[in-house]
Amino acid sequence: MLEDVLFAIALLLLFWVSVGLINRWYHLEKRGFTISPGLIMWRTKRGLNFIDRVAGISKRGWCAYGTLAAGVGVFMMVFIFVTLVFNLIFILTHPAVRLPGVILAYPGLIPGLTIVAWLVAIGSILLVHEFSHGILLHAQGLQTKSVGGMFLVAIPGAFVEPDEKQLMRAPISKRLRMFAAGSMGNFVLAFICLAVLLMLLVPKPGVYVSAVYENYPAENFTLGARIYQFDNVPINTLEDYYDFMDDKQPGDNVWVATESENVYVTIAEAPENENRGILGVGLMSATSRWNFANPLYTMGAAMAELLGRPVFHPYVYDTLVPWGVIDILKWMFALNLGVGLFNMLPAVPLDGGYMMQAIIERKTSKEKAKKVVRVLSYIVLALILMNILLALPGW
Repeated sequence: MLEDVLFAIALLLLFWVSVGLINRWYHLEKRGFTISPGLIMWRTKRGLNFIDRVAGISKRGWCAYGTLAAGVGVFMMVFIFVTLVFNLIFILTHPAVRLPGVILAYPGLIPGLTIVAWLVAIGSILLVHEFSHGILLHAQGLQTKSVGGMFLVAIPGAFVEPDEKQLMRAPISKRLRMFAAGSMGNFVLAFICLAVLLMLLVPKPGVYVSAVYENYPAENFTLGARIYQFDNVPINTLEDYYDFMDDKQPGDNVWVATESENVYVTIAEAPENENRGILGVGLMSATSRWNFANPLYTMGAAMAELLGRPVFHPYVYDTLVPWGVIDILKWMFALNLGVGLFNMLPAVPLDGGYMMQAIIERKTSKEKAKKVVRVLSYIVLALILMNILLALPGW
């Protein structure tokens, strides 16, 4: 693990040295690039006409959308901040269970996230987020200087560059609509991807083996195999399995019938509870489409995917298209929702921070609002770092 981290750092340093040399030789600023240590920015006016045309379709409609986005954004700002606080409290009070509140979304760090799926998902996030900002700027009569892309240390990004002085003089309501529109665009795209996923996936009935653990009774079970019976008790749902295991003690013998094998296993003792029996197997089943009508369940499903506990898996779903398409759609769903929520944290330079600053301005001056948000930003940064670090093994 340490070797991988050092290798990644070496590659990153090589990349930035190369960028510096290329900039010196070819004067990239003449091509719209701004290069500084750890930051590349590229500005262009291409795309502004498209943004203007889309915004002109119905300026009143876009403003109504922006008002809705602002309301959703304020709610999400409170929700994600409170979630980070409670997650940190949970980590501190349950040291045996490490549930990260913030996840670094890179291939190799998240199980199952491929480079192709990551590139497509990140591209969709940036495109929708920044164009949403641009559309709300134009719909409200505010100017846009340029659009562009950026690369900060190792994080890709995009931006719509407004006229800062005009934006800061604009009414608070206009600013709230514009700042909230980016994450709202990500939320909308996430739910579109989810709807398409649910139409393309066909749930398989039953319960399937999703993981096995060494030195436990079920370590030789076949991954992806369907579980049919335990001691002649039909296992059709995860609840059937949990109900069966509730009555079992360490040392009990159980006859297990799967589509791959029929075997007797002896139930082992759970590490955290000597009176509870376990088989050492992970099981999964397809979830009902109706569960996704619950927004909290939907956010939980996205978090489960990001934690490497897939909800959409070929073990439990058939599909009407190649699984590679499903893989891309599920990561577009999970990452658009996750990034949209993260961006609503009340800390600059995130949109949630600028929204909070605008809200505070209603009661005080701009300078005091900036100071309050600056302090709040340090608090949020500390929460993020603690959520990441304390969830790592060894803490």
